[in-house]
Amino acid sequence: MPVDASEFAAEVERTLSDPRGWTSRGWAFQRARAAGTRILLATPATTDRLCAPLQTRGEVSCRNGDLVVINAVRWTRGATSYSGDVARYRQYLINHEVGHRLGRGHETCAAPGAKAPVMAQQTKGLQGCTLNPWP
Repeated sequence: MPVDASEFAAEVERTLSDPRGWTSRGWAFQRARAAGTRILLATPATTDRLCAPLQTRGEVSCRNGDLVVINAVRWTRGATSYSGDVARYRQYLINHEVGHRLGRGHETCAAPGAKAPVMAQQTKGLQGCTLNPWP
């Protein structure tokens, strides 16, 4: 994959330690070799395999058990809803999938023009909300 593993790990760490993120909701994260949660960057085919029985179709990321699987195509290209802002989309992607690991389900846009909840499926569109990568 055309992604440096150490750069990916550093971005995950930066996002999860950012005060705008899950830490503001009382969660704490620490990088460890043997952890209860593993965050992986995977090719679309590997994402499909690791996310099964969820149907990612080589397109999206997932949380499956203790695994948070980030689809490498989404990581490198982002999503149309983020209008080419790949850096912010990556923050959203990490926060959204880790949110599932923390027990959060999907949410919807509360009102047109409002910030989208991080647990909204922003990859698929904003439904009138504005993009928001943070919980």
